[in-house]
Amino acid sequence: MSTYLMISLNTQVFLSLNTSDSQNHQTEISASFTTHPQWNYQTGWKNVLNNFRLLIQPSLLLWLIFPWLEIFPNSSLLLGLHNLIDSINQLTTLPLSG
Repeated sequence: MSTYLMISLNTQVFLSLNTSDSQNHQTEISASFTTHPQWNYQTGWKNVLNNFRLLIQPSLLLWLIFPWLEIFPNSSLLLGLHNLIDSINQLTTLPLSG
């Protein structure tokens, strides 16, 4: 899936088309992600893109520091990052728009 399509499908226009019952459950899960200090509640594709960047940062950080974790093992940090990434991966649709 291209980034353009992924961001476009998570804009307010497309999200308003989804009226399924699973949306209520998803809103409860995504509420904690939107408390991030840099979360942007405005509408528009740039804001959705910035919110998406916040969600992928833990995965990028893990792969940036992974070589260092092999030299200086820190199981608590590794476990914490894996738990954070697992929580983000539980989302079936990303809560990108405010």
